[in-house]
Amino acid sequence: MFLLLAIAALGLVSPAQIQTWQLDELTLKRSRIPSVLHLVTAESSADFDDDGTPETLTLTANRALIHTKSETRWQSPEGWQVVQAQIADLNRDGHPEAALLVWRPFNPWPVDTWLPNGGRINNFHDSKGRSCHIILIGWKQDAFREIWAGSAMADPVNRFAAADLIGNGQQHLVTLEGKYDDAPSAPARRLKLWEWNGFGFTVVNELEDSFSLMSTAQIDGRQVLILTH
Repeated sequence: MFLLLAIAALGLVSPAQIQTWQLDELTLKRSRIPSVLHLVTAESSADFDDDGTPETLTLTANRALIHTKSETRWQSPEGWQVVQAQIADLNRDGHPEAALLVWRPFNPWPVDTWLPNGGRINNFHDSKGRSCHIILIGWKQDAFREIWAGSAMADPVNRFAAADLIGNGQQHLVTLEGKYDDAPSAPARRLKLWEWNGFGFTVVNELEDSFSLMSTAQIDGRQVLILTH
């Protein structure tokens, strides 16, 4: 899909200015929009269990499912509201995972119950007691299970992307973030770029600005971010 079509599609839902950002030595820098650009479409299937038959990730009515043909292999729990689901390799282990953006009932850290001044994440939830998380589901020990689950986020994610911004085959996590109890239609307040550190994700760059939409596109062997104000 060429850039002209991408701009037209984004313009249907937002008249805001479209920008292109690329990564330069772990710093996001605004770049000129080239004349030809291919949008990146997230994969919907992958061979999670390495048996030669691909599994498919679907998201229906805020429920994520992984299935092989007609057989459901995994589904998100009842208490989860899955807002976004994408096949990625954000932990850079060479195996596909289902990266999920999840809202679920807030649960403080166990250690917080005896801290004298309360927990460090006490306010990381909305007025309904729901917190926002990034969770990775993959194949491990002969079953689909949580490969990694983040604690409640300080600022909830509106949308995320898994993007190879360097062109080395390794993905960064890119998030658009707002505030708990922002209106559903409110634009994000910032963009954060995260890198896997072996145990979780570390913020390596961020942009403080108002963003409405985010997509990724391919140029010169790497991906760039397409953002609208």
